[in-house]
Amino acid sequence: MATLFVVATPIGNLEDLSPRAARVLAEAPVIAAEGVNRTRKLLSHLGLKKKVISCREANRKRAAREVVEILGGGRDVALVSDAGSPGLSDPGGYVVAQTATAGFRVSPIPGPSALAAALSVSGLEGAPHVFLGFLPSKPGARKKLAVQGAAAGWPLVMYEAPHRLAASSRDLLEVLGDRAVVLCRELSKVNEEVAHTSLSALAKAASEKETRGEITLVIAGGDKLTGRDPEAPLAKMERLLQNGIKEASQPPSRLAKLVAKECGLTRDEVYQRLLTLKQEPEETVEVDSAMSDVPMMDNSETINKQLTVENGLGLHARVAARIADTVQNYDCHVLLVKGNVEAEGDSVLSILTLDAPKGSSLVIKAWGPQASDAVCALSELFAQRFGED
Repeated sequence: MATLFVVATPIGNLEDLSPRAARVLAEAPVIAAEGVNRTRKLLSHLGLKKKVISCREANRKRAAREVVEILGGGRDVALVSDAGSPGLSDPGGYVVAQTATAGFRVSPIPGPSALAAALSVSGLEGAPHVFLGFLPSKPGARKKLAVQGAAAGWPLVMYEAPHRLAASSRDLLEVLGDRAVVLCRELSKVNEEVAHTSLSALAKAASEKETRGEITLVIAGGDKLTGRDPEAPLAKMERLLQNGIKEASQPPSRLAKLVAKECGLTRDEVYQRLLTLKQEPEETVEVDSAMSDVPMMDNSETINKQLTVENGLGLHARVAARIADTVQNYDCHVLLVKGNVEAEGDSVLSILTLDAPKGSSLVIKAWGPQASDAVCALSELFAQRFGED
């Protein structure tokens, strides 16, 4: 029976590629890669020329079907991510699941992993621990995930983008308190840094100096978050909303904004819950300028623009992150539409559901005070092919 080999590749230093991994890459007829160009560079280093198929977040379903078809034809496939072990916060996990469901053999070729490497140099208790993957870009979702992860009191491990480190460390400090943290940056690379510090010191340092490179954080465990377990923010939201409705001292939109900030939740989810509690249809609820980004669309004020995905890899995870970060800079609401699928412009995961490879046509819909500016910024991003080509 053909086999899907899940091959760990270097996270930096190419010498970390194991001899077995190199042999499997040489013997496998097909390589399924998160980043085709990056993998071809690795194969070139090994003196190999192979058929490489794309397996990124934006096309993982199609990639999984293709992998299963190849295996069904009797040929092995080697699955690799951009760096480290596939299946950890990358599209590989979906491909593995679909392959196993189809009844084919899946075999790990272990090796480098930023998660394991960071734990090994942290000096913190490594087991049990909670791995959070990449932190969400929105503060409310980020805080909520941190609360859920820390509920058991175990150490937390997470990945973060360098441009969000300052904001994330502040949010983590607010939710978790001032815990010990180990910053692992550019592991196994020339500029490798392993810094044992605290969340307060990290937040201060990150706000004063730009951080670069790939980041893994290991945060010490602590007491179970008494009163801050996964249900606590929701219970607090309920109490504050009920009190706000009784007092009627704030317009609904303003109340939702205040409660969301207090509970570390998004204004949208708080606002929807408020509508339910008031048992009123959405169009009867007062909306003020403080909640102009609540998704209540007035078609007469909506800006629509059609854009084409021109970069070779399509809307993969890093591109989606750039789109979401751009949208979050503007006071408006943005939807990306492909066919019958709509995605929230400020959500990486939502954007990835569009499954938009090169050549895809999208419609940008934006409304709110800065909708025109947001559309212009997105148009420029698309025109520049996100700086990839």
